[in-house]
Amino acid sequence: MKMLLNKKILGVALAGLFAVSCSKDFEEINTDPNNAPTALPQQLLAPALVNTMTYNMIRNRNFNNELMQVTVDQSDAEGRVFRYDYRPNLSDYLYNGLYSELTNFKDLYKSANEPLGYNSSYRGISLICQTWIYSILTDTYGDVPYSQSNLARDSGIFEPKFDRQQDIYLDMFQKLEQANALLDSNRSIAASSDPVFNGSISRWRKFGNSLYLRLLLRISGKPEATALVAAKIKSIVETDSLKYPIMKNVDESAILRWTGVGPLTSPFSNGVREQDFRAPSIGSFFIDHLVIWNDPRIDISLGSNNINRWAIAPYQGSFVGVSSGYLPGSEPVKKSYFYSNTSARSLQTEPMTGMIMNYAEVQFILSEAALKGW
Repeated sequence: MKMLLNKKILGVALAGLFAVSCSKDFEEINTDPNNAPTALPQQLLAPALVNTMTYNMIRNRNFNNELMQVTVDQSDAEGRVFRYDYRPNLSDYLYNGLYSELTNFKDLYKSANEPLGYNSSYRGISLICQTWIYSILTDTYGDVPYSQSNLARDSGIFEPKFDRQQDIYLDMFQKLEQANALLDSNRSIAASSDPVFNGSISRWRKFGNSLYLRLLLRISGKPEATALVAAKIKSIVETDSLKYPIMKNVDESAILRWTGVGPLTSPFSNGVREQDFRAPSIGSFFIDHLVIWNDPRIDISLGSNNINRWAIAPYQGSFVGVSSGYLPGSEPVKKSYFYSNTSARSLQTEPMTGMIMNYAEVQFILSEAALKGW
């Protein structure tokens, strides 16, 4: 009995000794001596932009296009989006993906606010990108985590509250005001870190203020916001236009241009098989209107290699679509569709599909504001 007791005491003593010796230099052993412990701003921007655009583009193709009757993924099986029969994973995909990228953009701000990577321009860009993402989230889902989001690591908040959409919009406006002020200093950034504007701070600033116009117009239908919207749009466009520069030409559009090299490869090419890309039919609602309007984007003579600008395949010499929501059991013959990258030209490899905001949208915003008398 005494021997057994001694063995137990010895075992406890040895366990304690090993625990102390193992934890004593654990941090030193577990630290990588060859790599920096923190990421610099120029290392965070491009991956976050590419990932965010990837989530947007894949969702647009798989979900938005079906709801908007651009495409019809023909089948009588369950889970057809064009029949409004969609699964939670389609909503989860964008929600989870965008919140993960918000962490990266917030890390970008934090890194650019520390001595090693201090840079006001990266902070301004971070605020613009955060606003862009939050606007997509609240416009899609309504009330969402905002003031407490992405704080699990630093503040231990694992169940953030859901903020009201009204409060989110008002705070997004403040973020864009801060971004405009930060970018006014025109602090340079690494051009190689910026796949959207190649390091042009003035263009980031114009994008931020153009995004401001977009969001102001989004809430203009709310009676309690009409006066605020009218006054702020007038300020941006007229009375304080020098303080709030906006996009003035096509070259200033915010587009993540896909080069086809490395990470800058379109998610339509990277994440979608060729046969899957060309599988859905074009919706008749979409293509019929383009035909009626004589839209130049489907005019083969204005394209190249006998393919129109949007790379839509004709059906028996004409552009014909399939009705969205056709009766189950009456599946029509597939007609026009989007070419895949086996063609000389295809949206699957188009370098300009990474659209964040373009000059044309700004002109429509200004036109609508003028029509409302603002």
